[in-house]
Amino acid sequence: MNCWKTINLMKDYGAVRIILIAVCFMIMVFISNFLAFELLRPKTSLSDEYVPLFGVLLVVILFVHKVIHVLPIICKKRKIEKKIYIWRMRTWKRIPKTTMLISLLSPFMLITPVLFYAALAFPNHAHYFCMISGIHAGYCLPDFLLALKLMQAPKACFIDQEADGFDILVEK
Repeated sequence: MNCWKTINLMKDYGAVRIILIAVCFMIMVFISNFLAFELLRPKTSLSDEYVPLFGVLLVVILFVHKVIHVLPIICKKRKIEKKIYIWRMRTWKRIPKTTMLISLLSPFMLITPVLFYAALAFPNHAHYFCMISGIHAGYCLPDFLLALKLMQAPKACFIDQEADGFDILVEK
């Protein structure tokens, strides 16, 4: 296996740029979700109850995000390194490109619609679900950037996560 390319988002974009883009993306997703909600449920009175539950749900969503990243890999029955750090899980070792793309995009594709439907189901607290959806979308931004970089990689490549980023490996 030879390393085709190393992806390190902090070196490529910089931490400040990623944070600024993520905050802008959060705001855009919140606005679009809330506008869509208002179009579907006009004249809904919003309640400011359950703020502590909002905080708990936000933490739970970020944990579920990490778990959903691992599910496509478990389904493919790949070996997973069992080291879990507080917010960074070392799980990517010799993962095929398609599995990695599914793993990167699945949290956004699964959690965002669930939060929007929860906003429709509980219209008095829809603003909480729209805010959590926006924050989660900003949290997904590095996944989107990695997915864009992976789209340019050869079809039959494998992905390894290293301490400083991701290595795209090809067989020669």
